[in-house]
Amino acid sequence: MREPNRRQVLVMGSSAAAVAWLGGADLPRGKGPLAKKDPPLKIDETVGDLAYVRAQGTVRVEGVGLVVGLDGTGSDPEPGLYRDKILGQMRAAMVPQPERVLASKATSLVLVKATLPVGVTREDRFDADIELTPASTTTSLEGGVLLKAELTQVAYAQGRELEGKVLAWAAGPIVTGTREAPTNVKVGRVLGGTRVRADIPYALIIKDNRKSIKTAALLQTVVGRRFFRLEGVDQKGLAEAKTDQYLVLHVPKVYHQNQARYFQVLQLLPVVDTPELRAQRLEQWKAELLDPSKAGVAALKLEGLGRNAIPTLKTGLESPDPNVRFFAAEALGYLNDASGADVLAAAAVERPEFRAFALAALAASDQGGAIARLRELLSHPETEVRYGAFNALRTLDENDPFLGKVSVFEPERLAFDEDDWQGDTMALRIAAIKALRNRPAEPFHLYLVDSEGPPLVHVSNSRRSEIVVFGRRQRLLPPLVLGDPNGVLVNAGPEDDEAQLTRVAAGPDAVDRRTVSRLELGEVIRKAAQLGATYPQVVELLRSAERLKNLEGTLVVDALPAADPGYERAQLALEEPKKDESVGRASGEGPVRRPRFFERIWPKGGLNRKAK
Repeated sequence: MREPNRRQVLVMGSSAAAVAWLGGADLPRGKGPLAKKDPPLKIDETVGDLAYVRAQGTVRVEGVGLVVGLDGTGSDPEPGLYRDKILGQMRAAMVPQPERVLASKATSLVLVKATLPVGVTREDRFDADIELTPASTTTSLEGGVLLKAELTQVAYAQGRELEGKVLAWAAGPIVTGTREAPTNVKVGRVLGGTRVRADIPYALIIKDNRKSIKTAALLQTVVGRRFFRLEGVDQKGLAEAKTDQYLVLHVPKVYHQNQARYFQVLQLLPVVDTPELRAQRLEQWKAELLDPSKAGVAALKLEGLGRNAIPTLKTGLESPDPNVRFFAAEALGYLNDASGADVLAAAAVERPEFRAFALAALAASDQGGAIARLRELLSHPETEVRYGAFNALRTLDENDPFLGKVSVFEPERLAFDEDDWQGDTMALRIAAIKALRNRPAEPFHLYLVDSEGPPLVHVSNSRRSEIVVFGRRQRLLPPLVLGDPNGVLVNAGPEDDEAQLTRVAAGPDAVDRRTVSRLELGEVIRKAAQLGATYPQVVELLRSAERLKNLEGTLVVDALPAADPGYERAQLALEEPKKDESVGRASGEGPVRRPRFFERIWPKGGLNRKAK
């Protein structure tokens, strides 16, 4: 069998053109020019010889929204299309006196924009950009919350902007500023506030010389035989033929954080398969797996065979070559086998170029061995390893107890003594459900990780409003004076065991709100939020604590492992590129930021007026 060109194995990019914008109809039938004779299939042909996943495609969506909760910095929007549009939405929602609401200084009309990558699902969260209208007199969006705003597809035809159907919606607290202008309080983002109304699948494009109904049906069968989902007791393939030119392509959940690998495996699937050929391929690919110059591609091909390839892949774990061991362990992870978990965990620590891929493979296996290794890495002293393991563990199970997730708002106490109900458990349950329904929505995600490593605080600047405290008992170090008058003030004397938190009243007749907290960082964060501090305000409080040396540990932002080109070179056995010493970095040029591996949608802005 011929070996495919290894430079063409990787399918680069995390997005592809969606079928929604390819304009497909049902699979055509009948005779005509489409009924051409297909060339005979070759035994060594793969899906990649017949088709490819298009690696580009995004759609811009926009909408008009209403921001509430501003501290006297809002404005009544100017007359025009945007005002008419928001008024129409408010009237349709039966909002009383909508004109009076718009005129309030606590509200502001805004423009909401986002870019949808193809392949996004309803489970994904990504950021929405917030702007003021050109003639707006709003002076600041700080402290504001965007109410749910529908986002429609935007396209242009003959120089005119056309509004399409509603594809997404956005809502949530606003983080002001951008990376380019961190102090600009008239723009901002809603972190992870955008969600699509329906999945936007990829498309598998059939090559021009192989376009036919027969080829589309063949690809549907080949892909569906290996990748499928269960609908009741039935199996439904993840590729669906739509025309003689393309198929709708869905991504299995196990590859959701590493979709490029799914495309690699898919394009190496043989189109001709029999038990005899499969046995021959197993033997040949086993030999290739044990050859360091072919191991990366061989592991992908074996992964494409499914769980029947697990015994063969396990032989790679005994190789003296570290790359062979890694690629075998990586493929086993995606086949939900934890035999290579130790190899992957070691690579995450010792080989930075493999780190992101090792953690992704550990996150692909829900077996006890993989979970145990990720939990151990939560205490590793290196920040990127530590938070990368946390992110991978959360990908596996958001409710894993080792994540240390806590409620920001204290659960409401039941307004009765359980003993008074004399064991009426049904009544207790009903009362508890009512109490939970009345709880306010959590303003951000808070995790207190009980780890043994050095104290660390991680905050997210994209896709999630999230604070992770590594070291559950971390304390603020007194004396301290933190916060700002628009948020929550935190004060403690040199010998104090508690801090006083104050929410300054906005109006002349309002009363300041106060509470006390132990100096444990997790409790201070929760108490500040319960007084009304937003996620950006809490992050700014943590930044102040770091600057003033009130934190026990380090504060970091978005410390996700980055994809490294060294991994691709090792996978495809490419030579290390030669460095041209005559070409240096331009004076004053900072380090180039590599894309973070677990980020599927790249953030555009900075966090709450502070550059990273």
